[in-house]
Amino acid sequence: MPSALDGIRVIDTTQGVAGPMATRLLAQMGADVIKVERPGNGDPVRLWDDIVNGMASGHAWVNPGKRSLALDLKSPEGLEIFLELVAGADVLIENFVPGTMESFGIDFDQLRRDNPRLIVCRISGFGQDGPYRDRSALDLIIQGETGLISTNGTPEQPAKISVSLCDIAGSMYALTAILESLYHRERTGDGQQIDLALFDAVMTWTGYFPYMWWYGGTEPGRVGLNHHTMFPYGAYDCADERQVIVAAGAGSREQWLKFCTAIEHLELVDDPLYSSNRARIENKVKLDPIVRNAILARPLKHWTERFHEVGIPAGAVNEFSEGLSHPRIAHRGFVKDVDSAVGPVKTFDFAPQISGLDSVNRLGPPLVGEHSGEVLTELGISPSRICALRERGVIQ
Repeated sequence: MPSALDGIRVIDTTQGVAGPMATRLLAQMGADVIKVERPGNGDPVRLWDDIVNGMASGHAWVNPGKRSLALDLKSPEGLEIFLELVAGADVLIENFVPGTMESFGIDFDQLRRDNPRLIVCRISGFGQDGPYRDRSALDLIIQGETGLISTNGTPEQPAKISVSLCDIAGSMYALTAILESLYHRERTGDGQQIDLALFDAVMTWTGYFPYMWWYGGTEPGRVGLNHHTMFPYGAYDCADERQVIVAAGAGSREQWLKFCTAIEHLELVDDPLYSSNRARIENKVKLDPIVRNAILARPLKHWTERFHEVGIPAGAVNEFSEGLSHPRIAHRGFVKDVDSAVGPVKTFDFAPQISGLDSVNRLGPPLVGEHSGEVLTELGISPSRICALRERGVIQ
């Protein structure tokens, strides 16, 4: 079967997570992604650790499927090669602090005049203009600036969100915007320039929190494993020292009846203290120990089966290793091995399954400059010049 983005070339100058995650997904859709990185250490994500056969786990996560061209953009020859690459590309994506690429001598307006079909995606912490424009912004900084940290953790202690949520939000929007722009280009022939701020991206992921403030004047606060607006909803201790997650606070009487049936407390169904979600929230201090004691009486397996039987969403609080051995992983064939210079490396398949299209998992995470010669040869640069460029440190 074909891949959706066969024939699309992406020049990827991004580093870290937000940009590389987006281009990783483009590669899995079939795009030819050329990762342009600095000679020497390359993308800083390569320095996180060395646990994947000597490679960093972050690099193994976000950079499979790409070809690496190690190119010094600060040198005149490096810049010339870069501009030649971009002239024949479909997409250019970068995530430096605004102004950095311009300091190399790159004029984005000129790039698009030379290549009107070019789609330029620029990712930054706070956008290409306006307040905070010139500030660097790692994921944790965006979590703090957006107020997200204040909503995460327990009432006693805030916590950062463990995964790079802001970077991932940015990568999802970058991917969406690039695909939207490619579709628009198919209809009009025109490229686009995309300005994506991580701050903006993650703010749209904060769900109902803004509405609590806009319309209720209350901060969301931190509720641990519970829910701000629904009860019962959260993790509960079982008899075998495991925890079950139960999502029973939908508000309907039918759902409440199912839950009370499961925990064998039918007297609670029509009790005015608990008969509505609002009442349960208001009387949570009284209701919570009843629920917790009921669930504590039986083991996890009983509860996952019982809640499923009556129609209440429930699941286990697993260790991460248990998540990786979940039956879904094997059924889906979700973990793939891709070849790399350091041996086979595991990676997840493209999450969506599309009936008539293949996902692509050909290339492993590349070494710095692993494909420099290959890419420059495709540009028509002679072997002797490639050797000279390497000797001068323009490429690696």
